[in-house]
Amino acid sequence: MQYIFLSHDVDWRRQGPPIEHVLKRKDRFDSEIFANTKPKNLYRNIPEYMELEEKFGIRSTFFFRTLYENGNVEDYEDDIQTLQKGNWEVALHTDPKSVDSIEKIKQEKEKLESLTKKPIIGNRVHFLNYNSDLPLKLKQLGFLYDSSLRHSKDRIDEKEMGYSKIDGLIEFPVTLMDAYLFTHMKIKEERVVSEFEKTLNFGRKISNKNVISVIWHDNVLKMKGGRMYEKILEFLSLQEDVKILRGKDITKTLAQIK
Repeated sequence: MQYIFLSHDVDWRRQGPPIEHVLKRKDRFDSEIFANTKPKNLYRNIPEYMELEEKFGIRSTFFFRTLYENGNVEDYEDDIQTLQKGNWEVALHTDPKSVDSIEKIKQEKEKLESLTKKPIIGNRVHFLNYNSDLPLKLKQLGFLYDSSLRHSKDRIDEKEMGYSKIDGLIEFPVTLMDAYLFTHMKIKEERVVSEFEKTLNFGRKISNKNVISVIWHDNVLKMKGGRMYEKILEFLSLQEDVKILRGKDITKTLAQIK
């Protein structure tokens, strides 16, 4: 079985980035979409992700920051409640400046839990700012898994798959991420699904209990490349040996098959 840990990092405040940021990236969107969509909604896609995943009977994990530039995670309270009611997982997208301080991570965890009203067990550091002391801190704070580790930006090999247990914490290295596919690996939009197929076949050769961790950012769904998400779900859903799961589901599954 190939387990797909499907996730979305919510990197921007709910109001979206400054208009100057959006205008500089105008070419990332089709002209029609750009012209007919309010700037604040170009980067906001949580409802659309939910609709697409519902179509395929899939649930994923959304990682929310608690320290947004010129914004507050409280602005996402309605989205977080809607996600949880629909059985999506909410996890923490820790600020890079917090990783060296267990107290700062604790504060972020508690802030997000004030909105979820339930324990947060999954973590990913913004910008994948991982360090070797992080797992122990997370374990001490009650986290069960982390997914902040990536060894390279321009290739996918065995180190970017599967999972490991570090200081009692499950660590899922990031296998496929939109930003790395399009920027560092130079994958064209029409080759995105093929790249997923290639990665899946590579995983099959490694293990029949492999984990492939996927990040498809909240803000990319309307962009060129990012809009291939539905095609990706369609492809994965047709694979008989693939299970698409939330981070907490895979963590539980791994505990059962060990």
